[in-house]
Amino acid sequence: MHSSKAFSLTNGLWDNVLNSSRMLGNNGVNRRQYTKQAKDSVCIFSLSRSLVNNSVNKRGYAKKPSDDCRKACVDIPPEVDPVCNQPNERKTKKKQGILHKIKLKIVEGGTNFGTPFRSLQRKDKVCKEVVVSEPKALPDPVPQPTPLPPPRPAVQVSVLGADTSLGQYVALLLKQCPCIKKLRLYEATSNSECSRDLCQVVQDLQHIDTNCVVQAFSCASCELERCLQNSDIVLLLESGSVSMDMPIVNRFNVQAPIVKAYADAIAKECPNAFIIVCTTPIECMVPLIAETLKETGWYNPRKLLGSLAVPEMRASTLAARALCLEPYYVHVPCVCGTEGPTLVPLFSKALQYFDFSEHNAEMMTQTVRCAASAVARADGNCCKAAELSEAHAIAGLVTRVAWALLCKDVPRISGFVETDPAQVVSPARFIANAVEITGSGITKSLGLPKMSDAEVKQVDDALNKLYFTQQMVNDWYCKYCSSTKKLDACQTHFFNPKASQRFEDCAYAAL
Repeated sequence: MHSSKAFSLTNGLWDNVLNSSRMLGNNGVNRRQYTKQAKDSVCIFSLSRSLVNNSVNKRGYAKKPSDDCRKACVDIPPEVDPVCNQPNERKTKKKQGILHKIKLKIVEGGTNFGTPFRSLQRKDKVCKEVVVSEPKALPDPVPQPTPLPPPRPAVQVSVLGADTSLGQYVALLLKQCPCIKKLRLYEATSNSECSRDLCQVVQDLQHIDTNCVVQAFSCASCELERCLQNSDIVLLLESGSVSMDMPIVNRFNVQAPIVKAYADAIAKECPNAFIIVCTTPIECMVPLIAETLKETGWYNPRKLLGSLAVPEMRASTLAARALCLEPYYVHVPCVCGTEGPTLVPLFSKALQYFDFSEHNAEMMTQTVRCAASAVARADGNCCKAAELSEAHAIAGLVTRVAWALLCKDVPRISGFVETDPAQVVSPARFIANAVEITGSGITKSLGLPKMSDAEVKQVDDALNKLYFTQQMVNDWYCKYCSSTKKLDACQTHFFNPKASQRFEDCAYAAL
C-alpha cells in the first residue's frame, strides 16, 4: 500500500468517526452498531499509520573529524528485519545501473542527483573559523664568533754573532719568514764596530708586521745559555772584524775560542738543535764543533751543516750572466771545500747539455774563489763589504732548513758535512756535497756527481788540502781544549795517539 492511499483512507475514516459521533449525540439509537464501526476504524487508522511510517525513508548523517558541523551525504535504507519482511515489499527485478555502483563524490555545495544537501548545525555549538595567525618574523641572527685558526707550526732560531752588520741584515730577512716564530739575537762582543746597538736594532725590527718575535741577548750579561734555550736552529756568524786577506791559520786562531764556547753552550742547552755554521773558515769550524759535541755525547752528524750558500750564489750568478739566462734557471753546485783553493764549483752542471770550455771554466772558478777578497779591496778599508749578498744567501739557507724541519719540504742543499765512506773515499773526513734534509735532519748524502776531467783534478787537489786543514784543527783541539783534564795519561794516549808528542801541554804533565 502506497503512502498516498494510506493518507486518503485515514482522512475518510476520521470523517466517518466525526459524523457517527454527531449522530450519537443527537439520537442515541443504534449505539452498539456505531461503537463497533468506530473500533474497526481505529484499527484501520493504526494500521495505515504504521504503513506510512515504514514507507518513509530515513536519512543518515556522516560525521566529520570535528563534531561541530555535519552534512547529509547519502540516503541510507532502513534496516530489514531478517524474520519478518516489510509488508507489501516488492522485490525489484531490475538490475542496478552503473551510476549506483559509482561512489558519489562529496563536494561542498554540490547535489546528489538533483537533491541538495541539507546542512545541519547544532545550536549549542557553532562552527569556529580557524584564525590563521600571521607568520612571526624570524629573530635576528646571532653573530657567531669567528673561530680562530690553529697555530701554525714554526721554529725558533738563535743567531750567534748578530752584533755585526751581517747579523743585522740576516735578522731583517729572517723576521719576514713565516715559518719562524721567535728570533733570538746574541751579541758576541761588547766592543762591536757596528754603529747601532743590538737593542736598538731589535726595537726597530719589532715594528715589522710579521708574527716573529725578536729578542736581544748580550755577552756582557752572560746570556748565551738563555739565548740558546729551546732553540730549533742555531746560526753561527762571524764575531768581530776578520779580514779575508788574512791566512786561514790566523783567522782560525781568532774564531776558534768563540766557536768552542758556542759548541759547549749548545751541548748544554739545546743539543738537538740543527747547527748551521757560517763562521769562516767553515771547513775548520765544522770539525771543531763535531769534536766538542763528541766529548759531551751529543754529536749528531745529521744536525751539523756548513754553509755553502754564498759561493753557490756567486757561481750561479756568474754562469747565468755568461749564458745570458735568468739566475733562477741556473744552479752551479760546489763541492770539496768552502773557500779558497779547496772550493770547486762544478760549472759543467750549470745547464743541461751544455759545457763551458776548459779555459772559461777555469777563469770563472778563480773568480768565485777570490770574490770575497776582491769585493773587500774594491771597497777600500772595509773588511766585510759583501754583507748584503751574503745575508741574502744565508737567510735563504736558514729558511729552507726551517721548512724542511717542519716537514713542509725536502730541499737538496750543498753543505759541508761529514762524509759517508760508502759513497766518497776521501782522506778528509768532512767535505762539501749535496744532501737532503727532512724533519729529522740530514737524511741522505748524495756524494759527488759526475764531473769533467779538469774538475776531477781540482777535486783531488782540494781533498789533499782539506786533509791538512782538518789535521790542523785536531792538533789545536788536542792542545788547547781541556778535555784531557778529565782523563788520565792512558786515556789521553788512547784518545789521541799523538798526545805523547805534546804531553808537556797536558794538564797531567806535572804527574
